[in-house]
Formats: sequence, structure tokens, C-alpha cells
Amino acid sequence: MNFCKNIELNYERFLTEEYSLEKLFRPADYDWPGDWEGRALLAFLCHKQIHGAEVPHLHDFFSELPRRTNDKLYFGKPFDGVTVDEQQLSGHNWYLRGLLKYSEIYGGEEAMAIAKSTVENLYLPTLKWYTHYPLERGEDAGGVSGSVTGTISGWKLSSDVGCAFMCADGLAKYYAATKDEGVKEFLDSIIELFVSVDLCKYKLQTHTTLTCLRGILTLFVATGEERYLDIVKEKFAVYIERGMTLTYENFNWFGREDTWTEPCAVVDSFILATELYRLTDESGYKTLARRIWFNGLQFCQRANGGAGPNTCVTKGQGVLKISMYEAPFCCTMRYAEGLLEYHDNRELFSFDGSAPTVVDGLGRRFVDDRLIVKYNGKATPVFPCHDIPESEAKEIEAEVIF
Repeated sequence: MNFCKNIELNYERFLTEEYSLEKLFRPADYDWPGDWEGRALLAFLCHKQIHGAEVPHLHDFFSELPRRTNDKLYFGKPFDGVTVDEQQLSGHNWYLRGLLKYSEIYGGEEAMAIAKSTVENLYLPTLKWYTHYPLERGEDAGGVSGSVTGTISGWKLSSDVGCAFMCADGLAKYYAATKDEGVKEFLDSIIELFVSVDLCKYKLQTHTTLTCLRGILTLFVATGEERYLDIVKEKFAVYIERGMTLTYENFNWFGREDTWTEPCAVVDSFILATELYRLTDESGYKTLARRIWFNGLQFCQRANGGAGPNTCVTKGQGVLKISMYEAPFCCTMRYAEGLLEYHDNRELFSFDGSAPTVVDGLGRRFVDDRLIVKYNGKATPVFPCHDIPESEAKEIEAEVIF
């Protein structure tokens, strides 16, 4: 493939045993029904759009869906009308996105029929539960992969606070494809609630916040209603100020700067910045997209093609290190959509290594949007982590220079 190394490595990762047909379907007791399967389907299809190559078992995987899902064609237990599982709603965002992209690329009615059943039987019946969605979660908790924290007010809750809003992404894509007004009413209701939430007070997960914003931006494109664009710009500004690290990655939760970054969220922020630039022509979004690509996404990817979390770099903690080598259950797959966004907008990301050094308002130094860090005793622009073998990468300590 005549593409950047990021794309080649990520595609080759999906040819390994980790993503074989036998391993793609999670066991019945998996805490995130539909999440792994949906992210995999979406990732495979992103690569199909980038370079035309198919993961060999893509169509076999799709053909297995009716046999692997419940009688309503989605994963996990059918909604019982009593308790809403927010991790199920969150995971099926990616399932819905994958189905819609499969339909977009290959046509046919089966993928859309499965998507329709998922929307009408999993999502739409839960609307009234959102009116009493619990935001208070007690003590800070949660790992790289979120976990169930308990059941309150008819909600089976996750440590990934706010992940019930993740579905705005897939549902907005569904609305854009079908113009189903019932879905738009659902979206408007949950968006109204989302807008009212103090992201920092309740320490929402940044990934779910950004994914929801991407859905709202999709609604703007589909409807032309400026209010959606205004919401995205306002909430994204909060993320940039309160949820982004000094290396253009993310804090996993708002207000928890001592945690780790998550490439899933970095991808979301990259897509938002790039698309906002395309829609508004505001140069600040272009600069942001470039800096997320050069400093965040380049350092998230590993030599095996996967992606993993890093340390949160702040004024008080200025050292960039790997926090977890790879998160194959989420970040490696989500990285593929970031690569599709890069590929579709690649003319924005040329790099001039001879550009003069500039200093921003925080004192960070850049060479053409690459941060300068101190690594092995020398000042150097941030480098792609995928160029470094695993054993060496795990020992990286790169200090941001102010």
C-alpha cells in the first residue's frame, strides 16, 4: 500500500489472531455488549474506504451477526423495560456505525434492517429513562476499560460516566441516512439533557463527550440547523480548555488529570477539529487538528499497529510516557477511523521540519505544529511512537519543554 506507515501498520494489526473471526465475538457475559464487535466492523470498513483492501473475514463476520445476536439482532439481553444498561447503549453505538457503513459501501438491505431493529428495539424504548439519568457516581473509579458500578433509578451504570450519550453518534448517522423523525426526536431529547450537564462537575468521560459531539455535528450537517453547530463549538471549547493534555491528548475524565489518555478520545477530538475547520473555515481548528495528529495520534500508535494510552501531560506533570502499551479492545480499532479522517484530509497535514521554532501562550515550543520535547538529553520534536520497538517504547520519558 502506498500510504503512510500508520495506515499500513494498523491494517496489518487486523490480520493477526487477536482480530480473527473466532475471537471477534465476545462471550455472553461481556460487560460491553456489541462494543468489540461494532468497533471491529467499523475499523475494517474504514480500511476498506482508505485503500480498498478488505480484512479477509469481513463478510464472514457480517454474515455471522444474525446467529450471534438476540432475536432483535443486537448483542446482549433484550431490553426488559425495567433496567437500561448504559454500557450496552454505548457499545451498540459502534455496532450501529458499522452497520451503516457496511450498507453505505456494499448496499443491500440486510445491514439497514439490522440497524433498524437495533434502533427501534434497543434505543427508542429507553427515552423516558434519560429524564432521570444519574450523574452522581461517588468516588472516582474506573479503569482503561470501564466497568459496571451499580444500578440506580433503573440504570445499570458505568465508571465511564456519561457513556449513555455515546449513542448520539450512531443515531445521528442513522437519522442522516433515513430521515426517521422518531430518531430525531430521541436525539433532540437526549441532546437537551447533555447540554445541561456540567461536564467538569460530574467528571464525564471525555471520550463519550466527544463522541456525542460528533453526533451533534452530524445532525448539523444533516439539517443545517445552526443550534447544533453552536452546541458543538461551545462544548468542544470546554474540552480544549479542561479536558485536553499539553500534548493534545485527553484526560480520560474531566477533572481527573492524574489518570491516562485514551486514543479513542484523541481520534474523536481529531475528527471534530478537522470537520469544524471544513465547516467553518476557522484557522484555529486547522491548527488544532494538525497538533492533535502530530503530537497526540502519532504518539498513541505502537510498533505493532495498535494504539494505547499515555500519561497525561500537565504543567505539574510534564513527562510523556506510555501508560499502557496497547488497548486492543477499543483504541486499536478506533484508531482506524482517525486514519480515515487523516487520509480524507491529508493535504492539511504536510510538515515542514525547517520551519522556525515558535512559542505559544503556555510557553510550549513548536516546529511547524510538532511539540519540542527533551528526550535522551536532547531537544527534539515529538516523534511517532510506532517507529520504536516495544521494549524501548515502554521506557520512553519525553519532557515537554517550556
